[in-house]
Amino acid sequence: MQSQRHLVSSLVRPQSAFCGHHVSELEKEAASRSLRPCTAVPRQRGELTPKKVTRQRLSKPHLKASRDTDDRGKSILRILNSETSRSTNSSISSSELEMEVVSMVGREKTLNTSPAGEQAETKDPRHRAQSLKQHTSLEAWSTVSSHDSEEYDTDLDEKSTTAVKDASQLAVSEASGLDVYEEQCRKHGFVPISYMRRHLGKRHIRMRHHYLGGKAAQLLATAFKHNTVTECLDLSDNCLETSGAAALAYMMRENTFIVRLNVSNNSIGSLGCKAIADMLDSNTTLKSLSLAGNQLVDRDAVCFIEPLKNNLSLACLDLSHNEFSEMGGLHIGAAVSVNDGISDLDLSWNSIRRKGAAALANGLKVNTTLEVLDLSWNGFGLEGAIALQKALQVNTSLRVLDISNNRLDAQCALKLAIGLRKNRGLETLILNLNPLGDEGIEAILKSVTAHPSMRLLSLENCGEMGINQTNLHRIKELEQDKGMIILHGGSGGYQRTSILMSVLRLFGRFLREHIVDLDAAFKQQDKDHSGVLTAEEIKQSLRTAGFRLTSRQLDLLIEEIDFLHSGNIRCQDILSGKFFVEYQKRRPSRGLALSGEFKGEMQITSP
Repeated sequence: MQSQRHLVSSLVRPQSAFCGHHVSELEKEAASRSLRPCTAVPRQRGELTPKKVTRQRLSKPHLKASRDTDDRGKSILRILNSETSRSTNSSISSSELEMEVVSMVGREKTLNTSPAGEQAETKDPRHRAQSLKQHTSLEAWSTVSSHDSEEYDTDLDEKSTTAVKDASQLAVSEASGLDVYEEQCRKHGFVPISYMRRHLGKRHIRMRHHYLGGKAAQLLATAFKHNTVTECLDLSDNCLETSGAAALAYMMRENTFIVRLNVSNNSIGSLGCKAIADMLDSNTTLKSLSLAGNQLVDRDAVCFIEPLKNNLSLACLDLSHNEFSEMGGLHIGAAVSVNDGISDLDLSWNSIRRKGAAALANGLKVNTTLEVLDLSWNGFGLEGAIALQKALQVNTSLRVLDISNNRLDAQCALKLAIGLRKNRGLETLILNLNPLGDEGIEAILKSVTAHPSMRLLSLENCGEMGINQTNLHRIKELEQDKGMIILHGGSGGYQRTSILMSVLRLFGRFLREHIVDLDAAFKQQDKDHSGVLTAEEIKQSLRTAGFRLTSRQLDLLIEEIDFLHSGNIRCQDILSGKFFVEYQKRRPSRGLALSGEFKGEMQITSP
């Protein structure tokens, strides 16, 4: 009974569980018939197969050597072994041995290429397919290929083509400074910026919001020292800081190809500002410079006095969105009075007031080159208005003046009206967001009635509830009689006209009157003769042709022209008037108003 219970337990438990007791023959036989788990230890080591099972077939049949090749190799080895054994008794030359091996290979090749072999090969197509899949045999490598002839000169063509491509790529890399940039990145352990690797050889590089930092900007500056292609470099909002700004300034001392540089919103600090200002003292090719939004203070404005006195090439300077106050206005006013090159100056969104505002206005008295001046969002007040009155009476070069939101009231408007009566050059005057009141608006309207060149007057949000009926009637008369464009809030807050519509109407009139000048300006910017210009080139062309507006107004106009936001604009679409037709399709209400008031602008023909 006990042996039966033990037999049942042995059938359930694995064999490895039995230890320390005698196992009968009956139990062994029952355990052998039962299934043991895979983890059970075998009873005897000898039960395992001592030899490894050889693989009868390779997993990759194309790597398996053919039988003919094996037999041939064995034959060659037998010859070599026999000759080696005979060499101990007699000397055999290597040439004789080589001739014997070659003769054996030739005999086997003749047998393989016999008609009987071909017939056998054709009888068994499966064998033929298998033979085609095999690698090239030994004799095929030892003999000369039948395709080696003078007819095949593709290798020479590829080498020559590759050499030409390498030479052209080398020339492009040298002209763009790409090799220098990659070498500097490897030297300092930096990963090259993919955008720069793609665009370093282009005329216009616009890389904003990439957070380069000062060290990466230094590596870029090293590359731009050797760059002879790029003309416009925009690195705004990249946290260049002082070190990056100083490196770019040092680069601009040697680079004579970049004509437009934008380093706005980069926190360059006082030292970076001084480095750029000192660069202006020696650079003679830079035409446009933007330092907006760099937290520049009054002491930084001192750095621009001497450089702007000596520099004659810089035409556009943007110092907006900084922290210049009264003392900063004094220094910038002194720089304006001694400069003879800048035509576009942007000082908006600062805190220039009182004596600083008066110093800027006094600088206009002696300056003869400034055409566009943006002083919006400062605090001129009455003291600044009095100084502007005196400057407008004698200045004849200023075309656009923006003094929006400068705390100008009715008394300030009376002072400005006196200066406008004697002015003969101003074309655009923007007075938005100033509490002029009805009395101040009336004084301004009366002063521009006899003005010979005024085309655009903006009086938006200058009254408590728009303008009164008397001023509204006078505005309509001026628009009909003189063809002026006057922006206002309407009477009671209706009949508003947007600044965009006014800019479009003004541009249509300018295009009709100065289409030849604009076409010449487009051709001057189109250096590759493709008929396509970038937005920045269009903006520069408009300024060259004489279309004077502030930078923000020009940006609005170009944004409407490039409604697809591709960055590329066809010149012919502007010159032929196609842009106006497309605008009317996209904006039916605005386009209808535009075509209704100025039908001539919709039918412009290119020269």
